[in-house]
Amino acid sequence: MRVIVAGTGRKSGKTALVCRILRLRPELGWTAVKISHHAPESGAAYEIVEETAPGEAGDTRRYLAAGAARAYWVRGDFEAALPELERLLAAAGHWIVESTRASKKIPCDAVLVAGAGEPPSDAELAALLGSHGQRESHQQPS
Repeated sequence: MRVIVAGTGRKSGKTALVCRILRLRPELGWTAVKISHHAPESGAAYEIVEETAPGEAGDTRRYLAAGAARAYWVRGDFEAALPELERLLAAAGHWIVESTRASKKIPCDAVLVAGAGEPPSDAELAALLGSHGQRESHQQPS
């Protein structure tokens, strides 16, 4: 399963929706990726950093705490990072990416939009995750 969680803006509930999905189907061994525009401290155009410690602070730590097998943070120039990110995703069995920009660039099975419309129930999310058809669902901010 390949899922992208986009949003209507900042603080729209994207990370919360990603974590709900991870908790619903942890047996899939998800690779979860957070994409942000923040420039890397190293001065590089971009960097892809793997998170290794679960926790409540930080999106990638929250992914691991919710059941992701692996979690990455992509920072910086998204276009420059895209070839490396695509290789990383190709090696993953099931992945979920938190990024509105990615929804226009990376082929996937489903795009969910956080912050628009009524939130899907866990049953609706589970049904979506059980299929591989192209769909769009919505999550209201919490």
